[in-house]
Amino acid sequence: MKKKNISTIVICVISSIFMLLITAVPIRLMAFDNEKTLIVYFSRVGNTQFSDDVDAVSSASLRKKNGKLAGNCEVLAKKISKLSGADIFEINVSEQYPEDYEETVDRASREQSDNARPELTSHVDNIENYDNIIIIYPVWWSTVPMPVFTFLEEYDFSGKDIYPIATHKGSYLGQSVNDIKKLCPDSDVHSGIPINGGSVDLIGIISFFIVLSWVSIAVCIILEKKLKPKSVNIRICTALPIIGSITIIACIIRMLI
Repeated sequence: MKKKNISTIVICVISSIFMLLITAVPIRLMAFDNEKTLIVYFSRVGNTQFSDDVDAVSSASLRKKNGKLAGNCEVLAKKISKLSGADIFEINVSEQYPEDYEETVDRASREQSDNARPELTSHVDNIENYDNIIIIYPVWWSTVPMPVFTFLEEYDFSGKDIYPIATHKGSYLGQSVNDIKKLCPDSDVHSGIPINGGSVDLIGIISFFIVLSWVSIAVCIILEKKLKPKSVNIRICTALPIIGSITIIACIIRMLI
C-alpha cells in the first residue's frame, strides 16, 4: 500500500472517531422519543424585570436575540429544543429577582442559606408523559438555583432519566449534579454537562465544522485515487479534516472554560 494511502486512511479514521465522539450528544438527543422528552430551564432573564435601557453587552449572561433580552440558559434550551424537537418549559418564580446583578447574587446566597423554596408560577400539568428530562440551569453558589430545588421537589421523577446541563463562569458543575441526585433519588441522573456561559453560541459553530470535516473526509477519499500524490488539491483535502478537528477541539475547550 502506498504511503499516501496509509496517511490518508489514518487521518480519516482518527478524524471520524473523534467526530463520532463529539456528535454523541446531539445524536443521543435526536434518538430521544421527542414526545417523551421535556427540556426544562431556569434563566435569570426570564425571572427578572429588566428596564429597557439595560446594557446586555456588558454582561456575559445577557444578550439580545431578535431585539429581545435573552439569557444563556434560554438560548441553550431553545437550541436543544430545535435540535431534538422536544417540548420546552421555563421555571418562573412569583417574586422576581433584582435587576442589579450583585443584589441577585446576595438574594441567591440568602435563599441557599435559608434552604428556601421560592414559589413558582409556572407548572407542568403532564409530567407523567415524559421519560427524559433535560434540565438547564446557571450554577449559583456552586449548585442549582433554589427555584430549581422547588421544581424538582414538586413532581415525582421516579424512573425518569434526568440530564443536567449547567452554564457557568468558571465553577463548572459545582455540586449541582449531586444535589439533583439527592432531590431525585429514584431517577437516573446522568453525568452533567458544563458549558461556559459566554460560549453558548459556539454550539452552532461546532455543528458547522463537524459537517465541514465529514465532507472533507469524503472528498479526500474520493480524490485519493484520482489525484497525483503531490497535487495541491489532495493536500488541501487532507488538511481540511485536520483543521476541522482542531477547530472543534478549540471550541469545546472554550465552552468548558
